[in-house]
Amino acid sequence: MFKNKPWHSIFFAAFPPVFLYSQNIEIVRFADVVTPLLFILGVTIVLTVLLKFFFKSWVKAGVLTSLIMLLALSFGPYYEHCYSWEIPFYPKNIRWDHNFYKWSSLALITLTSWRLFKAKGKLFKLNSLLNFVSFLLLAFSVYGIVDFARKANNTGEATFTQEEQTGDTKIQEVRPTIYYLVMDAYTSNGVLKEYFDFDNSEFTDYLKNKGFYVADSAISNYGQTVLSIPSALNMSYLDSVIDVLGEDHKSRWPMADVLNNNRVLNILRGQGYKSISFDASMFEVVYLKDADVFHQTPGTKFSLYQNELINMSVIRAFNRRKPIVTDSPEDFHRRKILEAFRVMETIPEKNTPYYVHGHVLAPHQPFLFDKDGSPVQPGHNYNIWLPLDSNTDNSYYKRGYIEQLQFVNKKLIHLIDKIIADSEVPPIIILQGDHGSCSELRNHHGYENNDFKERFSIINAYYFPDQDYSMLYDTISPINSFKVVMNKYFDGNYKLEPDRAYYSDWDYPYRLFDVTDSIR
Repeated sequence: MFKNKPWHSIFFAAFPPVFLYSQNIEIVRFADVVTPLLFILGVTIVLTVLLKFFFKSWVKAGVLTSLIMLLALSFGPYYEHCYSWEIPFYPKNIRWDHNFYKWSSLALITLTSWRLFKAKGKLFKLNSLLNFVSFLLLAFSVYGIVDFARKANNTGEATFTQEEQTGDTKIQEVRPTIYYLVMDAYTSNGVLKEYFDFDNSEFTDYLKNKGFYVADSAISNYGQTVLSIPSALNMSYLDSVIDVLGEDHKSRWPMADVLNNNRVLNILRGQGYKSISFDASMFEVVYLKDADVFHQTPGTKFSLYQNELINMSVIRAFNRRKPIVTDSPEDFHRRKILEAFRVMETIPEKNTPYYVHGHVLAPHQPFLFDKDGSPVQPGHNYNIWLPLDSNTDNSYYKRGYIEQLQFVNKKLIHLIDKIIADSEVPPIIILQGDHGSCSELRNHHGYENNDFKERFSIINAYYFPDQDYSMLYDTISPINSFKVVMNKYFDGNYKLEPDRAYYSDWDYPYRLFDVTDSIR
């Protein structure tokens, strides 16, 4: 029975969304996959049934359905890889564009339909071959997903050991709004001068003139966002979590729970604070979704996974001239960053004290803004992380990083001016990088051949209402930032931790190496 039915139409249609999920399983929730997968399968079944009435054969209907669905779901890869090809014997300004794809696909569908209509046999051998090939394709992706899930579930429940202390339960009479502005991959002035030949003192001098304390020798505690921000908001190293997970654990999703159940937010809620976070960090694994308000950029109804799946499909061919469903990945990214800055400027108007979780994926890749904020094309397929190896010219990275950093500086100046001017109660502002830049991080799959000074050096600046910074010091790291705030403003009694830096590669985020001595 299996070989005589066109199961391949289902398998081929399911393959693109399942494969995309399998390749991004560490940062995509399965819930984002369910709706588009069911929609695609529904369209496939309806199309197969309709074509069966035309061909009077399930097998023939299945063959044409498989072709149509594969073509419909593969426009994005075609466009990315072939748009710059020149058509032989044609003028050089004529490219393999979306019109060629649409007309050639229509011709292929028409030719296949005619051949199927003329075919006399039942095509059982072709059907069996397509069933076998499609099953293998889908099975490899499903195996990867199941294997990842099995390993993730074998670790038990990761628990986070909180530091016991007293004195943070009494409601404070004065409760300033707290802005935690995390500019992803924003490095220190020293690194900018040494590695990029760029003088960022104009911006840090602006901060000092506004009353900020700038910790010029600060480092991050972890080299990856997914570890750095949860540890900062829990005011502790992640040892207790990693002890449960094990250093060979690969899933980053346990960190989403550690982030969303963080110590700082729980304390502030007890103080009557509301909280707001944004989708400008792009990946759900580092979204603070348990904030009282999780602000999603208007017009971006889809997750990053769903947006990418749409841009893989033939919808993108129509979307180039007039957006129908979604932005390009680059526009999708830009809008989220601009929206986060826009909304943060409105927070001083609120009467309730807020914790503002302003994590923005900039100046981190991709480099989509020039120094004036005008959109630029990154020069490669959309990717938030384009790894460098030992042979890669990093001049593109350095140029793009500095341009985008200058854009971020301008947005921050405008935001900080508005926060300080419009706040009835003077605010607390922490401006940090979650880690540094990576122009010389050449080995993403190991420890060797990396420059940890660049990766861990960060901007780290503080604005306190009374501008008394006696508790701060030049080498303070994020793990101690909120301990100082809690001790100073919420009657906390937290003991500061040693400021250490721990590196882990992309494949094994919990396999940590202490690299502090190579940075100092």
